[in-house]
Amino acid sequence: MSRTLLIIPLIGLLLADAGSASAATLAETIDAALTLAEQTPRVTATRREADAIRTQAGSLVAQDPALRVKYLSDQLTEGGGATEWEAMVDLPLWLPGQRGARQDVAGAIGSQAGALERLLRWEMAGRVRQAAWELAFAEGRLRQAEIALETARALEATVAKRTNAGELARVDLLTARQETLGREVDLQSAQIESRQALETYRHLTGEERLPESLAESPPPASPAPELPPDHPLLVDSDGALARARAERKQVGVDRRGHPILSLGGKRAQAMRGEDALDSLQIEVSLPFGLASQSAPALASAERTYTERITELHRVRLEAEHTLTTAEVERLGAAEALGVAERRHALAQDALRLMRRAFDLGETDLAELLRAEERARIASMDLELRRLEQGRALARLNQALGVIPE
Repeated sequence: MSRTLLIIPLIGLLLADAGSASAATLAETIDAALTLAEQTPRVTATRREADAIRTQAGSLVAQDPALRVKYLSDQLTEGGGATEWEAMVDLPLWLPGQRGARQDVAGAIGSQAGALERLLRWEMAGRVRQAAWELAFAEGRLRQAEIALETARALEATVAKRTNAGELARVDLLTARQETLGREVDLQSAQIESRQALETYRHLTGEERLPESLAESPPPASPAPELPPDHPLLVDSDGALARARAERKQVGVDRRGHPILSLGGKRAQAMRGEDALDSLQIEVSLPFGLASQSAPALASAERTYTERITELHRVRLEAEHTLTTAEVERLGAAEALGVAERRHALAQDALRLMRRAFDLGETDLAELLRAEERARIASMDLELRRLEQGRALARLNQALGVIPE
């Protein structure tokens, strides 16, 4: 018991110190969690990929140029001193549509980077919401455990006074003390649960306190919430589909390959001692673009595109199911709160009557303790049902793709 007496003031001091600092908003907490998770490089890398493809599409040549050098001599055969030098620069050229296809791919990847950034924030918002409400529930249980312990101690003091006055038997005092010890055990369990929830929350966000307000604005009233078209999951899947479509188009226009323009010169000497002849050379190489050679790449691009369509359909179904579940949970939480409020009111009325009867000697301690237990359970249930209202709304907003700003 003495250990508990030390723990409770210590918790009070910690809460007082935490209250002296300004709490972050929910949006700021999400920002802090994203910083800890180091997700920004993923978005940056995607944007750099788009910039690289856009730079390639703006190049004068379709691929890396190449230098070809050729030397001919009859030194090992005729020995007449005939030599020939040839140097050519190969320049791969763009065919119509190839630049545009790459620009489309770059645009799709750039849009995908923006969608990824929003998706990461939405996912982190869900994790922060979950951890914050778990901590809120733990703190709610801790508050109720502290109230229950205070009530048990007050009852123990009353019983002790009446026992000393000879109004109650010694066994009643022992029963009251046992009840107090039971409430101390409950408080210790609640303290451990609260510390564990706080550690989980701190590990995720780096914050020591809950956001200044966990209450979120409800969505506009409607018969049945619908999945918004800008839901982060849908936008991300749409971006992946748009990229697959653009890459499929690129593979289609690239199947013809790239013509190669070769520019260079040649210096030839027919015999030793004669003057060398210099000439300019221009060559053009046109690939055939056989369907059999490009078929694997085309098939692979088509498969990826089909997979993205299937993935978008799956994501939409899962998001709709999550939204429906969240709405049912919110409605159920509202109904449960109404029941908990009525139960709490009845339990408090019954407890007041039982306390009055106990003070007048009309009932025994056992009956009063049972009424105290029913009231304690009703108070705990009411506390949790009120918290459940906020958590259910947060889950509904998460299912709707709402990101705190």
